[in-house]
Formats: sequence, structure tokens, C-alpha cells
Amino acid sequence: MIENKTETYDFTSDIQKRIVAWLLAEKQALPENIQYIRPEYFDNPILASLTELLIEFLNKYSRSPSEDELIQEVDIFLEKNDKLPRDEYLDVLLEVLELTKNGDPSYIKDKAVEFRRHQAFKRAILEAAKKLAKSDYIGIVNSFNEVANIGNENAGLRSLSDVEAKEVNWLWKNHIPLGEITLLIGDPGVGKSYLSYFLSAQVSKGGYWPDKPNRQIKDGKVLILSTDEDPNYAIRPRADAAGANTNNISILEGSRDEKGRIKILNLTRDIYRLENILKKDEDYRLVIIDPLSDYLGRIDSHKYTDVRWAMAPINALLARKYRVAIVGIMHCNKNTSLQVLYRIMGSMGFPSVARSIWLVAKDREDEENQRRYFSPLKNNLAPEQDTLAFHLENLGSVAKVVWEDKPVEKDFDIEDALVPPERTSETKRAKQFLIETLKDGAMLNTEVKRAARNEGISAGTLKRAKEKLNIRAFKESGVGGKWYWELPEFTKMTAMAKADAEARSQEGKPESVEEKKTEAKDDTKDKDASVRDKILKVRALRKETEE
Repeated sequence: MIENKTETYDFTSDIQKRIVAWLLAEKQALPENIQYIRPEYFDNPILASLTELLIEFLNKYSRSPSEDELIQEVDIFLEKNDKLPRDEYLDVLLEVLELTKNGDPSYIKDKAVEFRRHQAFKRAILEAAKKLAKSDYIGIVNSFNEVANIGNENAGLRSLSDVEAKEVNWLWKNHIPLGEITLLIGDPGVGKSYLSYFLSAQVSKGGYWPDKPNRQIKDGKVLILSTDEDPNYAIRPRADAAGANTNNISILEGSRDEKGRIKILNLTRDIYRLENILKKDEDYRLVIIDPLSDYLGRIDSHKYTDVRWAMAPINALLARKYRVAIVGIMHCNKNTSLQVLYRIMGSMGFPSVARSIWLVAKDREDEENQRRYFSPLKNNLAPEQDTLAFHLENLGSVAKVVWEDKPVEKDFDIEDALVPPERTSETKRAKQFLIETLKDGAMLNTEVKRAARNEGISAGTLKRAKEKLNIRAFKESGVGGKWYWELPEFTKMTAMAKADAEARSQEGKPESVEEKKTEAKDDTKDKDASVRDKILKVRALRKETEE
């Protein structure tokens, strides 16, 4: 009689028989499933032999055997090996065939993966001793990494046809999505925290959003994590000023060390604390983290991979799992030469994870220093939104957010609100220069740059102005073709209309002495170098290139 190996784990003889039955029952999937189960994995040598026969049949005929074909293969095998206990083999075979008609395939499939992983780890441990004797440390690590990946080879792989298309759920429609991370950024002291208290107040009491003041929102609970604001002197008074229902707002101050002292939460380590809070109460709709970077432990916040590693569980385990909006508050750095999106403190890992990013900035032209802009920088899940404006109404020791009725004008550029005033005026002058220079048509970029230098416009300022005007750069066809700049058609037509209107307004006026002098100077210029001749030449060249 054949004896089984001693079973000291969960994979009993019955489970192993069911695994072989699963291989037989899943006929179409046999080529895929059989590659994961090795004959030597089985404690019962009869099951090992049956698995080996399955592999041989598959290799020979490229399909799974029928019941009769398998019985025939076993019979041939036993004839060749006449010293094996025939009756025991046939009893196990009949039991396996009976099991193919019963049982839960998905359950057995999961068990098969566990069985494979267990046996593979056992083999890796035994082989590790041999590799250790040879100082093959990399081989040991690679073996265990390979085994650890068993069952995850196709993890996350889905056909797009199996993916259900869903509408985005919003905390604030088209502004702050549920189930995602939103960043609220700005220079220190502009009112980001005050705006977060406005958000928490509206959620806590079921209030209204400024763009839909007549549509009441669903109320819910708010969780606040803040290292910048004191709960007694800042958070509670400001929440009261915003009209919050404080029964629906909770503050998570931190975790306690071995001496009972409160320390800042490290979300790369203590994320389970937030998860437990959200798991126990499904009414939470908003989590505010102020500032976000303080809660990520000792990672290098300027290293992209570190930030992505720290932010991934916040997004997956908190935002998406519990369908809450997570608003992280962040400061801008001092480098005003960069575009606003690149001024977020830390690496680009922060804005890459967030689906929505909003900027809070001061209105420099406001004499009372109370007006603020709330402007979109990134909004992947919604159409482009207008910039809104609010005022910080002084209530003595605190202030509250009061929104303006209408959005900011369409041509407003939030970039101008963050750069120093002197740079703003420089950019405006450069934009006007480009409009005047290119209004009659495209010009060589080298000529434009040379003229800009003559006007005292730096290369950086010229580049910013070019980007703001969406000036098109195109190249002549052929090797060594030159580059040209050209205004967008609408900007060009507007500039020409303005120039035409100014020219008409000057008709009939007597010429001044200065105008006569200027006219005399113009007559002495080289006619071949006139702007008109240049433009006609470039237009003809461009038409030829396009053809």
C-alpha cells in the first residue's frame, strides 16, 4: 500500500484531490492552469502520477483528455508499471473523476494558488541552503521574490469591456471630487485655511456652494488634521465664524508615543487610524490635511518616487475606498519665475497624484487687502472652470469667507496674480511688443528676438509673453529651414482692427512738426527693407510651404 507523506499543513489529501479534479473540470483552462501545478507538489504519489499524465496528454494532443481517455491513459501507465497498486490508483482516479462534478471551482482555484505558493516557498527554502553555501545571496533574494509573486502574475489586468463606466461623484460639483485628492495651494497667509473652514462648514451643515447659491448640498461629517492651526484659538473660532455645525466636525491631533505624548501622525505608518475612523462612520465626506506635507513622515518631499509612494495609500485606502474628498493644503515656493503649477512646495509627485488643484491668491489691486482669487490649475475630471473671487471679512479676532456673486472676467490670468508687480508689467510690455511686431504677419524668430533686445526685453520675458499669446512657431520646409513666429489669427485681427481704428481717428488732423520730421526720416529708409515687403515675402514662403 502506498503511504502519503505526513500532512502538517492545511492542504489535506482531500484538498489535493480536489485540485486535480479542478484541473480536469476546467478543460478550456487546462493549458493555463497546469503550468502552475507541478507533479512533485503532491504528497500522494498517485495524484502526482495523475498530474504527470495530464501534462503528457496535453503536450501530445494540445487539449484536455476526456474521462474515457484519462482512464485509458492510467490503464496503459499501470500496465507499464505493473508493480504499482492498481486498485489504489483506480480508486483515487474514480474519486477524482467524481469530484469534477461537484465543488466550487473558484474556491478550489484559490486553494490551488495557495498550494502552489506553499510548495514553491518550501522548495525555495530548501534551495536557499545550497545557495547560501555558495554565497549566492542575489540568487536567494531572486528566488523568494519570484515565489512571492505567485498568484499575482496578471494582477490588475482587466479587459476594458469588463470595466464599468461611471459618473464622477462630487463634493463640490466640477471643483472637488469625492474619492480623489484635491490640493489647495497658495503663498503663506493668503487664506487657504480660512477657505478650508468654509468648505468644512458647508459640508457640516448641508450649506451651499458659491457657484450654486440656491442648491443645498448633502450634509456630512468632516475630519481635520492640522499642524498649522491651534484647535482652541484658531480652528474652533474660525469654524464658528464660518457657521459650521461643529457636532459634525472632528479633529485628529496625532498619535501618542510610549510616554503618552501626542506626536504628529505619519500617514505612511499610521494610515490605519484614519481608515478606522472612516470605516466606523460612513457619514464622513471631507478630510482636510493642513499642510499635507507634514503628515508624510520623513520622506524626501522633493523626490518624485518618495512622494508617489507616500500618497498612493492615501488615495487608494482612504479617498477611493471610503468615497471621501481629501483636501490637502500646500504652500507655494518663492521661485516666482516658474509657472504656478511648478511652484507647489516639494516634488511634482504631489500635483501628479491630485485630480484637482486650486490656487488661492491675493488681488494686488485691492486696497483693503481682503480680496482673494480661487482659480483652477488642474481639473482632470471636469470641464474648465471660471476663477472665483472671495473676500476675507474681518470679524475682529477671526475672519470669514464671503464670495462675490459673479466669476472673475474671462481674460483673467492667474499667473499674473503670483508674479511680482514689476515682472507683470514687463510681461505686459513684451506682449504688446509682440502684437505690434507680428500683427502684419509672420517674421523670422531671430529678427523678433533681435528687435526685443533692442527694446530692452529679456529672453525670459519674451518667452513668457510668447506663451501667453499662444504664438505659433513654424519652420521652412527643407534642410536648414528657418523658424518663424506668427500670432494666432484672432489676436492678429484684433490688433489690425485696433490699428485701423487708430488710423481713422487720426484722419483730418493737421500734421505736427514732430510728425513731419518722422515722415521725413521714414522716406530716407531703404525701401527694400520695408515691413510690407518682408511680410509679403514671408506670406508667399508660408503658402509655398503649406502647399
